[in-house]
Amino acid sequence: MQYFSRTLGWFSALLLSAAGCTTPFWATDNELFLRLPGTERRSDQVEGVLRPWERIERIAEKGDEGAKAPPEEKKILAFQLIKEYNRSQDPLVRRAAIRSLGKITETAHIEPALETLLSALSEENLGNRIAAAEALGAYGSRAKSENLGDVHQTILAAFAEAYRGQPFLSDAGSDKENNERKDFRLALLRSAPQLGDSSQLVDFLAEAMQDEPLDDGALRLAAMGAMSKATRKNYGADYSLWSDYIAYRQGKRSDPPKEISGLRAALNLNDSALLK
Repeated sequence: MQYFSRTLGWFSALLLSAAGCTTPFWATDNELFLRLPGTERRSDQVEGVLRPWERIERIAEKGDEGAKAPPEEKKILAFQLIKEYNRSQDPLVRRAAIRSLGKITETAHIEPALETLLSALSEENLGNRIAAAEALGAYGSRAKSENLGDVHQTILAAFAEAYRGQPFLSDAGSDKENNERKDFRLALLRSAPQLGDSSQLVDFLAEAMQDEPLDDGALRLAAMGAMSKATRKNYGADYSLWSDYIAYRQGKRSDPPKEISGLRAALNLNDSALLK
């Protein structure tokens, strides 16, 4: 037994010396362990430098603080977040900055923040593009309530351009990229109704409602749902009725089609014979 204890002690000491410090090596090579007190490598402990997860927490706090702050303080915090976004290459840090900017701009029009969120629609990282779409939807909602028509049009134009810029690929082995593109386009469609009812919004959603090769129907259904939320019209998932309504909004038809019953909408039926 004593021999076993001495052998175990010798083996433990060897492992510690191999790690080059007094911290167990297994605690330093795992991201979860690095968040525990006392497990950081000495080389990780740089005074005045925050690790990514610490920066993310600080950025989130600024967003929460900015959402409740007075106007001038909102601007200060927004500029700090823009700086964090621009200087970081970590996608999670950048995403935290996007989300925090979204919280602040829900209650304040800050032009540089709008420009940053618009640019984030072109990010390579899918999660960041989706976060930007969500933040811009909230931004546009406030723009609508305050009659900031130019902002509203700018965001819608950016949504339409971003949507067109993510068509499905027919190349073999493109399934993963097509799924990401669909997720991003769905995020744009979900955020669009927050921008309010307008001819520009109807045109954008009408384009998204068109049948697209390789789509499984998700985009068309999402576009119909977005149109219903924005216009407060009820045509369920009936594409022909929505097409007639779009024609009415675009001046190609004199009267809108009759809306469907709540029961039919709940059942998601498409048979126009039920309307006769």
